[in-house]
Amino acid sequence: MQLSELVAVVQKVRATPKKNEKIALLAECLRRTAGIETELVALYLAGLLPQGKIGVGWRLIQDAMTEAPAAGEGLSLSAVQDRLDVIARDQGTGSTDRKIRELRALFERVTSDDRRFLSQLLVGELRQGALEGLVIEAIAKAADCPAARVREAFMFSESVGAVARAALEAGTAGLDRFSLTLFKPVSPMLANSAEDSTEALSRLGEGAFEYKLDGARIQAHKGDGEVKLFTRQLQDVTDRMPEVVELIRSLPVREAILEGEAIALRSDGRPRPFQTTIRRLGRRKDVESLRQEIPLSTFLFDCLYVSGEGPLIAQPYRHRVDTLRRLIPPLSLIPHVVTGDLEQAERFLRQALDAGHEGVMAKSITAPYTAGQRGFYWLKLKAAITLDLVILAAEWGHGRRSGWLSNLHLGARDTESGQFVMLGKTFKGLTDDMLIWQTQKLLTLEDHRDEWTVYVRPEVVVEIAFSDVQTSPRYPAGLALRFARVKRYRQDKPASEADTLEIVRAYFDRSRT
Repeated sequence: MQLSELVAVVQKVRATPKKNEKIALLAECLRRTAGIETELVALYLAGLLPQGKIGVGWRLIQDAMTEAPAAGEGLSLSAVQDRLDVIARDQGTGSTDRKIRELRALFERVTSDDRRFLSQLLVGELRQGALEGLVIEAIAKAADCPAARVREAFMFSESVGAVARAALEAGTAGLDRFSLTLFKPVSPMLANSAEDSTEALSRLGEGAFEYKLDGARIQAHKGDGEVKLFTRQLQDVTDRMPEVVELIRSLPVREAILEGEAIALRSDGRPRPFQTTIRRLGRRKDVESLRQEIPLSTFLFDCLYVSGEGPLIAQPYRHRVDTLRRLIPPLSLIPHVVTGDLEQAERFLRQALDAGHEGVMAKSITAPYTAGQRGFYWLKLKAAITLDLVILAAEWGHGRRSGWLSNLHLGARDTESGQFVMLGKTFKGLTDDMLIWQTQKLLTLEDHRDEWTVYVRPEVVVEIAFSDVQTSPRYPAGLALRFARVKRYRQDKPASEADTLEIVRAYFDRSRT
């Protein structure tokens, strides 16, 4: 299959708001593939790369962009994959320049539509209204398999591509190879957000409230004395977390699959910055010396499998946690409370925030473990911080937002230079009315544009909620907002009164003390 064929399908999917039409388009596309091509199409449609992150951001893409796109032969998906493999493997001194050359060679062979698709795919911003959920339903339609059976297979697979290939090549029988297996990581269950404890309890009735730790989510597998640890992205990090391995190995059970968080804590028990924990996960060498500098604490919150009982994912949360409690030391169980009382839930949330954590998770005590799926069985509640920032640019939307300016580039005021410094992007929190208003308003402020983005005079102020400030090499200030979302426009406030870069740095410094 040519890349241009896939891009044409994506454009049709974006153009229709009807779910069944999206699924039909995706299914027909999958039917036209075979072998490794099936895997690539499923992954690309889900907005994923087989290589994972390959060290390519918007700035590198802009440096690689050639003047004129191709109008000729284009590239096959396998040829695209070969070039991305080269880029993913390239590390070390001079790799940035080499990646740019490889990307430029790729962009020279494809059309402008293909470029846009590849650019969004490379940076993880392929918003087409057809990510994993709809791709899974399309796989079921293309292979004539029950959708529930495909979802179940995906729960136990490391790749939607592998599931697609198995289903299209062998139907339901091909999906039998995907099951809960020791030392094969399971896609993690995911959560939606709740505005507050009232919303959480209205959805759950009685719920289990747990501390929401800003650490590294881990899945621990133990069998016959061997232990392996996997990240949320299913990456094996066993060798990087010896203290976690020691804890799991010491548990009085022959086989188990457990979930939890590994987090770096200060001497007073408060969390260290998220990036400190991530620094541990990124270190492959000198692990023992870094362990002395940044020891990790482990807090477990779920049990997916245990010898003697077998798989527990179909069991309710309450049963899984009761099983977990029998296996682990009390201090290794994540702090939690089961309640249906609003006052108690609020008190527990304040307790978590006072301890320096992000907030709480609220979980249904009757729900099974739905691996790889995001639903309302698990809800996250966090205390957001807000800043008044200036819009520097906006990107054209896709799918339902096609034709509207959507993804906002956000900047803080630098009092020294008098300029506005970019801190990140967000398209979250925007209502239809806000999309209409901001498109009309921002077009009146247009300074210049490129293929995807309208750059505007920095005059519009917007209130942004976010969870944290972190270091980032992507933006000029070296800082970026985490989980930013729009709360409202501040039409009462001029850009000269927007929050400053100094305020943002103060948030960053305060979170590190």
